[in-house]
Amino acid sequence: MKNRDPIRTAVYARRSDGLFSAMLLLAEDLQAYDAAVALLAVHGVISLNDAVQVALTGKRSKHQNHAQTVSDLQGICRTNGIMSTGGIAHLRWLLSQKTAISYGDRRYTDTALARDKAERFRTWAHSTFKEVLRDQERLD
Repeated sequence: MKNRDPIRTAVYARRSDGLFSAMLLLAEDLQAYDAAVALLAVHGVISLNDAVQVALTGKRSKHQNHAQTVSDLQGICRTNGIMSTGGIAHLRWLLSQKTAISYGDRRYTDTALARDKAERFRTWAHSTFKEVLRDQERLD
């Protein structure tokens, strides 16, 4: 896999790293920071997905319909012969929760699950796309 845009990939990957670090820090007190942890989980995976898409296509998804973003990632996997796509389910789930997390009228109660799904997607993405995501480390 060749990274088509290492500089922009680094921007999104670094943003994702910061969001994940903040999520993990705040997750130490879920009682106080549950809403922030869930929101950081969603935005952390969105930024990481953007990094992958920029690296491999030169552009990121800008769809308001998050299902299309998932479909774009599935297409990237097909194009690159990636058979292990289990991580995409975690992205799909988090994106399906975005409205409830961000705008819901009730306290969001699946924060621990959102954190877990974000960590699983991150692990999958860094394992699956390590060649192009590793490139960004050299630019830091």
